[in-house]
Amino acid sequence: MKIGILTHYQVHNHGAILQMHGLYNTLKILGHIPYILTYNKNFDFIEKELSNKYNISLKSIPFYLKYLKQQGIAKTKFNIEKHKILNNFKESNYNFLPLYPNQQELDAVCIGSDEVWSLEAGVNIMMYSHTITTPLIFAYAPVFGQTNIEEIKKHGCYEIIKSGLERFNFLSARDLSSAQTIKQILNKEIPILCDPVLLYGYKEEQNLPCNKIPKEKYLLVYAYDNRLNDKKEYENIIKYAKENNLKIISPGFYHNWVDENINVTPIELINIFKKAQCVVTDTFHGSVLSILTNKPFACFVRNSNTNKINFLLNQFNASQAKLDNWDDLNNTLTQNFDWSKVNSLIEQERQTAMQYLGKVVNNE
Repeated sequence: MKIGILTHYQVHNHGAILQMHGLYNTLKILGHIPYILTYNKNFDFIEKELSNKYNISLKSIPFYLKYLKQQGIAKTKFNIEKHKILNNFKESNYNFLPLYPNQQELDAVCIGSDEVWSLEAGVNIMMYSHTITTPLIFAYAPVFGQTNIEEIKKHGCYEIIKSGLERFNFLSARDLSSAQTIKQILNKEIPILCDPVLLYGYKEEQNLPCNKIPKEKYLLVYAYDNRLNDKKEYENIIKYAKENNLKIISPGFYHNWVDENINVTPIELINIFKKAQCVVTDTFHGSVLSILTNKPFACFVRNSNTNKINFLLNQFNASQAKLDNWDDLNNTLTQNFDWSKVNSLIEQERQTAMQYLGKVVNNE
């Protein structure tokens, strides 16, 4: 079966690319031919200047000149190299296919994973199945992010989302909040499935040689470069690292207070997680990779990601990793994790997800 995947393929962060990679390769293992579908994204709900960050064109030049002035040469250079590395990774690992007008080549379209149902930037009607004409339309673990039923109605999108969701042959979500939103819209219970990074597992990739792993023992920081820069936050991280003789590294994002910023491919990122002594993060996929590689971690949950991270931590018996106060960092990182229980839960979630995909492709 030829299956097109609709997800956030344009973004340049490792977690988004890894979830896409995980789903893509799982479908290949199941004997299908996957494609990443390309499309033009809608940015109607954000400022025009910010949309130029994502829609790369001559109009983007003022945005990036302002970025260079504000962020400095080192960070800008790091992100240019990162952009190149991630583009090369995508070009080497995926078959891309424009969504329009090539749907006649496909047997099915899979929508997900990640926040493809979020209205934060704008409404993208294809993510709710509108304009999709394949015989089979299914969802693999998409989420609304922080978008709730009130936000949907405020933006005037209730009817367009409802009518689109009704067209799916199979629906699923990645977290409870998204499943509850579907229940409010369709009065329908849907399965909750694990993120594709956990589904695929990356068992072989975790043990690949990686020449970017530091020789010293290290604490890994994984946070977007516009976050985790408050002095109260990073001073506690520095203090913990010094007390435990750990180097502080940041793979994939630039922070001027760490010991070393490292540009890596998504697979190298998994390798570096695997060898870390511990992890400090405030992201969903930073938490996913910590759980996958069985690393003690502390996750500071922000207002922008409470729904997905709180559910993830509870789902995999890792709620002790939640960090509410930076002064508690030491206690959080030294808590005992029952990794055998965590790994058992991961395996259960994989089985559930594979059963779902089996039903989908067999049209049960």
